[in-house]
Amino acid sequence: MTLLIGTRDGLYKSDSTEITLEGRSINALAGQTDDAWILVDGREVWHLRNGSVRLLADRTDGPALTCVLSTPSGVFVGTDDARLRRISGSRLIAVESFDEVDERDTWFTPWGGPPATRSMAIDDRGRVYANVHVGGVMFSSNSGESWQQTALDIHTDPHQVIAPAGQDGLLLAATAVGLATSHNAGESWEINARGLPVTYARAVALSESTILLSVSRGPSGQDSGIYRRQLDGGDPFVRCKDGLPDHFDSNIDTGLLVADGSSVTMATPHGTLYRSQDNGETWKLLISSLPEVRALLA
Repeated sequence: MTLLIGTRDGLYKSDSTEITLEGRSINALAGQTDDAWILVDGREVWHLRNGSVRLLADRTDGPALTCVLSTPSGVFVGTDDARLRRISGSRLIAVESFDEVDERDTWFTPWGGPPATRSMAIDDRGRVYANVHVGGVMFSSNSGESWQQTALDIHTDPHQVIAPAGQDGLLLAATAVGLATSHNAGESWEINARGLPVTYARAVALSESTILLSVSRGPSGQDSGIYRRQLDGGDPFVRCKDGLPDHFDSNIDTGLLVADGSSVTMATPHGTLYRSQDNGETWKLLISSLPEVRALLA
């Protein structure tokens, strides 16, 4: 499995020594490894296709760009003030319908600053999801023309939402209280933290039928590790140990845990990647000594 690896000093491939956008900070990645959208320096959106990159749109002022999602109706970009933009030509235009979500005035951050659009996902039916930190998970079933809040309590403090392909209605969210799961596209959610000694989750992935969750004690990342459990059934989470350090000294953050089939890759911010070929049961060191890693794309 070839990976795209976004770092504070350029874009790498896991099977190559080539560096693209050298000297630039890669904040987020989306799409496919051969057809990818790239956020650069929190200001620019680039497109990688057939081995070459081109600038699509940029933003010279205002809050930084935080996440990106390609959909059949266009490319959405999240911002650091809990807004959405859509690429139109070479411009980033406001998605005004996202500003009209009824619950927006309840969004907050623990430190009193503005909330941010942290992650986005699209499901097999084309429903688009946007995770606001701290504001829950919003969805649009009409290509962004209108948005509604899902039933997830915003005080669960979600950090990432994913909509795994081939799993109709399934949403998984990494939250401050463990894993949030919806089997009906967000109409209802269940919180599960069985087996977790700590519950602050920053990243989630689904490897075939195995959920992997990045968990720590809190924002500073104490006792950080990767845990796994089956999607179905009531088994508790168990810590991934075989081939991994006893613990990590910082969070495995949103965007740094990805799966493709039975293959799972995680990155520490310090430039080390580990890979599992058996749904997270055993791991091997893949790459070390990269610049600070900020995004992965499988």
